Amino acid sequence: MLLCAIIANGYSISTGEERSTLPPFVTNIRFTGNKAISDEELRQIIATSEHTTFLGLGLFGGALKPFNQEEFEKDLSLIKKLYTYKGYFFSTVDTTIVRKGNGKKVDLKILIREHEPSRIDSLKYEGLEKISKDCKAHYLDTRRLKVGDIFSVDRLIEERNRTISFFREEGFAFFHEDSIRIKVDTVGNRAGVMFRLSLPEQLKYGTIHAVVHNPMRSDTAPGEKNFTKDNISGKIIGKQNISPDLIASAIEYRPGKVTRQTLEQHTLQNFGITNIFSSIYITPDSVRNGALFTTVHLETAPRHQIEPKLLVDNRYGALFFGGSLAYENKNLLGGAEQFHTSAEFGTQVGDNNTLLGNLDPTQYAKVIPYEFNLKSSLILPVLKKPGNAYSVTAEYASTIQPVLLSTQNGLIRGSYNAKLSPSSHLTFDFFEVELIKSDSLRGFKQLFKTNLAQNIGINPANSAAVNAGIDSLLQTHIDQTFRLRYNFTNRKSVPSEKTIWNLDLLLEDCGTIPWLIDKYVDKKNYIGFTGNDPQIFGTTYTQYIKVEPGLSVIQNISPESQIAGRGDIGWMTPWGKAETTPQERRFYAGGANSMRGWLFNALGPDNSVSSAAAKFGADIKLELNMEYRLKFFKFFRQQSGITLFSDMGNIWDRTGPYAFNLKSMINNYAWDAGIGLRIGSPIGPFRFDFAYKLRDPTETKPWRISTWKLNDFTFNFGIGEAF
Repeated sequence: MLLCAIIANGYSISTGEERSTLPPFVTNIRFTGNKAISDEELRQIIATSEHTTFLGLGLFGGALKPFNQEEFEKDLSLIKKLYTYKGYFFSTVDTTIVRKGNGKKVDLKILIREHEPSRIDSLKYEGLEKISKDCKAHYLDTRRLKVGDIFSVDRLIEERNRTISFFREEGFAFFHEDSIRIKVDTVGNRAGVMFRLSLPEQLKYGTIHAVVHNPMRSDTAPGEKNFTKDNISGKIIGKQNISPDLIASAIEYRPGKVTRQTLEQHTLQNFGITNIFSSIYITPDSVRNGALFTTVHLETAPRHQIEPKLLVDNRYGALFFGGSLAYENKNLLGGAEQFHTSAEFGTQVGDNNTLLGNLDPTQYAKVIPYEFNLKSSLILPVLKKPGNAYSVTAEYASTIQPVLLSTQNGLIRGSYNAKLSPSSHLTFDFFEVELIKSDSLRGFKQLFKTNLAQNIGINPANSAAVNAGIDSLLQTHIDQTFRLRYNFTNRKSVPSEKTIWNLDLLLEDCGTIPWLIDKYVDKKNYIGFTGNDPQIFGTTYTQYIKVEPGLSVIQNISPESQIAGRGDIGWMTPWGKAETTPQERRFYAGGANSMRGWLFNALGPDNSVSSAAAKFGADIKLELNMEYRLKFFKFFRQQSGITLFSDMGNIWDRTGPYAFNLKSMINNYAWDAGIGLRIGSPIGPFRFDFAYKLRDPTETKPWRISTWKLNDFTFNFGIGEAF
C-alpha cells in the first residue's frame, strides 16, 4: 500500500502524466474591480508575490518562492483591512486559484467588490475656546476634512497631524497626540466625526541657553568659555574654537517670542548647514510664568579630514586611471570656515590613441595623456544669513591631451552662494581670472592640416593660413569671467512617488574687464598685435557670451523602477574684438554623462568624421537623454539593477561647413541606445554602460540599424547616475 501511495503521488490519476513533487510558485497576480486602490499599492501590502524575470527570459529572477495557501489567506485579510482603513466598510474580496503546468505554476485572480464608501455627514470641533477668533477661523479654514468626504483612517490621521502642527506653531508647545480625542459614529454609509481638543498653556520663549559639548572628554573636565550674544547665553566646553556669533546667528528664536515649531526646525537646519556638528538637539528645560526655557545642545564633529580617492575611467578609449588626496578643515577660524585642498593625478595606461588614426605613426610623437591638478578653496559662511557663503578658489592644472597639445592653466575665483529658498539657490562668480598657456607636440601641425583646418574654414594647402590658425590656438590668453548659475529642484518638497525635476540655468560673460582696460587704460601698441586684436599688456584675452539651460525629470514608477529624462541646450558667441571662442569653454559631446554611443568628447561637430576635431568643441549644443532604471537585486546591501537608455544630440559650429541650421539639425543629429549595469555603493551606483550607435551622422548612410552587430558597442564607465 505504501508503494502504491508513492507511485500515485508521482502521477496524475486522470491522465497518468508525471506530477511535480515541488510546491508550485506564483506566475501571475491579477486584481479586478479595484478603483479606489491601485494594483501597485495592493501588491505592496501582501506577502505573496509573482516570480518575475527580466523581459520574461528567465534571467535575474532569483530563487523560486513557493506558494503558501495560509500566507495568501492572510494577504486577503490585509486587503480587506486596507479597504476598511480607506472607508470602504462593505467591500468584499473573492479569489480564484488557477493551477497550470501540471501543478507547477499558480495564477491568482483577486476580485474586489468595493461597493459604496462611507462618507462624513457631520464634523465638529470642541475645545477651541482658549484661542482668538482669528486663530480659530484660520484653523477651521485650513482643515483637511469636510462634510461629504469619504471617511477613512488616513484622512483622520492627516487631520490629526495638521492639528498638532498648527497649535505647536501658535505657541502651544506641549500640544501632542494625547491632547486630541477623536470620536466616530457610523451608521451604514454615514460617519459622524468629532475632534475634542485639550489645549495646554500658550507659551513664549524664556531664557535660551546653548552648550557646545566636548566630543573628546567629559563635560565635567575643566575648561569652558561662557558667552552672551543677542540675548542667548551659552558655554563652550574644552578648548574648542567655536564663534559665539555662529551660534547666535543660527538660533532663530529669541526670548519673548511665541513658541513656534518652525523656528526650532529652522534652527536645527541652520546648525546642520555649517557641517561642523555631529549632534544637534533642542531640549525644553522648564516652564515658569508662561515662559519656556530651552537649551540647544551641540556636539562638534571631527575637524580634520583626509580623503584619498581612486579614479578610473576610459575617457580617451584606453584605460585612464589615477588618484587624488584631499585634506579638509571644517572649521578653520571658528566660524564654520571650510578649507579644502587636493592634489590629483591621472594618466592613460599606454600611448594607444585612436584620435590620430588619420596620421602615419612616424608623423607624430607617442603621447601618453595625463592630467595633474592642484586645487584649494576656502568657504566663508555669512553668519547673519545661514545657508549663504562666500568662497575663494585657486587652481593649477597641467595636461597633455591626446590631440598633441600640452596645456597649463592657472585660475583664481571669488564666488557668492545664496540660498534663495529651501528648493533653490544662486551662485554668482563675481571674480574669475584664468590664464591658459598651450604648446604643441611633434605632429600637431600635421594633425591640424589633416583634421582641423577645414573645420574652421582654413585651406590646408595655404601655409600662411595654417600657421595663423595654429598660432591662434596656441596663444597664451586670459579668460576673465562673470558667471551666474541658478538651480531649482522640488526633490525635497514632494513625496518620492511624485515627479521630481531639476532646473539649471547658466549665464556667462567673458572679457568685460579686459575690454575696458584695453579701451581706456592700456592703449600701447605691442609687437604681433594690431589695434583690432583683443589684448592687454601684450596678452590676448577672450570675449564671449554663453547661455546653457538644462532640465532633468525623474518619475518614480515603483520603489524599484523609475523613468528619467534630461534636456540640455547650449549656445555661445564671441563679442567685441574676438572672432572665436576659447577651446576650454566650448561645448562637447560624448562620454559617460553625455552621448554614450561615443567616447569622451569624441562626437561632432555636425557630421565631421574627425574625432580629433571633436576634442576642440563647438559653440552650440543640443542633447536629450532618456533612461528606464530598474533595481531588482542588492549588492552589499545596496540597491542594484540595470538601466535601459537612449541619447540623442550633437554639437555644431556657429559658422563654416559644420554650422548649425535647421537642415543640419534634422540631418546630422546622433542617436544611440544601450543597456547599463548599476552596482550600488555608498557613494553612488557604479555605472557600466554598453551603447550602440543607432544613427551616426559621420557615415554616408547614417542609420546603423541594418548593420547592427552585437560586439560593435561603445563602453563607458562612471560613478553616480548620469543625471
